[in-house]
Amino acid sequence: MTIEEVLRWTIRDELPKRREDQPIRGPMPPAMHAMWRAGVFGGPIDNWSREPGMPLAMGDPHPDAITIEAHLQVLGETLQLAAAGSAACPLDLSAYPIQTELRGKANLDVQISAALHATPAWLMTCAIRGSRPDVGGGIEVEPVKSDNGKITLWRTVNTPCGEGTDGKPWFTSHDEIATSKGDARDTGLFCKLNYTRTGAEVVEEQLRYAFWHAALVYLVPALQFLTSIEVLPPKAAAAPWIEPQEEERAPLPNLRPRRHIEPTNRRAAGRKALPLRASPVRKIDPKDWRPASERTA
Repeated sequence: MTIEEVLRWTIRDELPKRREDQPIRGPMPPAMHAMWRAGVFGGPIDNWSREPGMPLAMGDPHPDAITIEAHLQVLGETLQLAAAGSAACPLDLSAYPIQTELRGKANLDVQISAALHATPAWLMTCAIRGSRPDVGGGIEVEPVKSDNGKITLWRTVNTPCGEGTDGKPWFTSHDEIATSKGDARDTGLFCKLNYTRTGAEVVEEQLRYAFWHAALVYLVPALQFLTSIEVLPPKAAAAPWIEPQEEERAPLPNLRPRRHIEPTNRRAAGRKALPLRASPVRKIDPKDWRPASERTA
């Protein structure tokens, strides 16, 4: 089983079997509580004094699931300390090409600390959902639109403001909304853009995915001593934001049975098929025609 399947089996299928049968202590209801009156007539009564879980007939969690849970707890505590700067991070991110140059003015250390702090939660969430951290595309922008829903066009206006010491004219420029759109030869028109997906968000998602994948890789050698499960490396790609190279695929063989064509029925491709031959018609001479009552064998 891959490490993703192992975590899903542990967290979704095995650990919920463990029940804490310690009832929630609270005030005792009176003897004639409405719940007890409903039980007199044989109706079902919901017992909310215990947390919901697997029925007792399912048994206890598998011992390997208990071992995996212990490793997850140790890894989670270590990552929390590393996020706070109190311990070294055990995960290796050298194999992940994170595009840190897209972050702009965002602090990379703060982003790394936030991703480290959230990695244990993402391990649990992805195991429960059977999914992976979402990694979108690159930076996304959209043009600024006016109130009527159309793209607003701007024009840069240069205003002369004197001359320099060398005699060259000086200009001040400002942008204003273009009232006249001009034509295709007007190269001074432009539209402003709004970022719907910034570079800092792209780097955050890549860091989140990289730490999640690195945590899976880190758990694989630590779980090689289980009694009933062989843990395999993660199936998820290390860097899905990088387009993989297209592999050359051989054409699949045609498994349909070949149609048998009689040699006499073959015709050249593209030519119209010959019409079917009419059935032979017996010609009768009008002189020899007789009614049915007068005919003889």
